[in-house]
Amino acid sequence: MNVRRAIVWMVSIVFGLVNAAAVILLFDTTLEKFSTVNAFLVFISFAALAFIWLDFIFRTKYLRS
Repeated sequence: MNVRRAIVWMVSIVFGLVNAAAVILLFDTTLEKFSTVNAFLVFISFAALAFIWLDFIFRTKYLRS
């Protein structure tokens, strides 16, 4: 169970980072224009989305406890 929970955390973080960087590149902007806070919010949004689905797929039951 602990291995699956670690996988959920790591994959969610990587997914959030990759997608936040992709959004910044897609809109052809920089962190100065987009703001670090907005980039963090995009990261959290994508990471949470991945976390919810990975919790369901791996059956780690984070969201039930």
